[in-house]
Amino acid sequence: MPFLQDTWGFFWNTDEFTEAGLDPTKPPKTLTELWDMAKKLTKYNADGSLARAGFIPDYPGKNLTELSELFGCKYYDAAAKKVTVNSTECVAFFDWYKKWHDEYDKKGELTKLIAGKGSEDEDLFYTGKVAMGLFGEWVPGAAYAPNFAPNLKYETAPFPTNIADMYGAGFVNGNAFFIPKGSKDPEAAARFGMYLMTADPSRKMAIQNASVPELKSLTTDPTLTAVPHFKTFLDIANFPKTWTNPMISQWAELHDGLDSALDSVLTGEAPSSKALGDLASQIQGEIDTNGP
Repeated sequence: MPFLQDTWGFFWNTDEFTEAGLDPTKPPKTLTELWDMAKKLTKYNADGSLARAGFIPDYPGKNLTELSELFGCKYYDAAAKKVTVNSTECVAFFDWYKKWHDEYDKKGELTKLIAGKGSEDEDLFYTGKVAMGLFGEWVPGAAYAPNFAPNLKYETAPFPTNIADMYGAGFVNGNAFFIPKGSKDPEAAARFGMYLMTADPSRKMAIQNASVPELKSLTTDPTLTAVPHFKTFLDIANFPKTWTNPMISQWAELHDGLDSALDSVLTGEAPSSKALGDLASQIQGEIDTNGP
């Protein structure tokens, strides 16, 4: 059974918005606005190195699942049992990554900025070295931003998209409660699991772990919506078009393949269409042979 989950959303540094002449109450809602604002927020040192990136699409992770469907890119068609990573939308999604690197990493500026990050307290968002980013609901939790960057001023919203009815959606996955085979008392474990699924313990655990609850009824719970920034992620989790990973046995291999494909695109080794086309053929062959 699912138990607590992670949901990703858009964060921006309000002080840096003000410094750049942007309205800190108005985050970008489209990818075009994101690009334009990032350009205004980007700052360089005298030696040409990046002092601050406006946005880095593959920081702190590559965000291959966390952003895909905001581009209309779906990796798998369950009804047809077909891998769709080579769709026009997915190719455009990978080209979008390359656009950022072509613009801001010509001499390895982005690479060097990311490589300069050390421990958790040196996260680029915490230290003001990236002005906007995609992060999870745990960041406002007591163990993260309030601990490592207590003076950081920021706001949260859904991530921008050019697909109007997708604004408000996001990626969600998370943890599970399960009873291992061979448990000494599976009935007692099941009773405990069902207890955890009720509102009171779920609410407490969501607050303590800075995680989105698995119960849809709690996404509008006043105790949770009152937690600073938390309502953003509760709304994203509750949004009708919010998505998760494809439920196929080849998912781990497909995800690793997407990771490698993006590397080849960013380094110029292969265009997005070829990298994703090759991956689609590989995984589809396995599905055709063994089933999803």
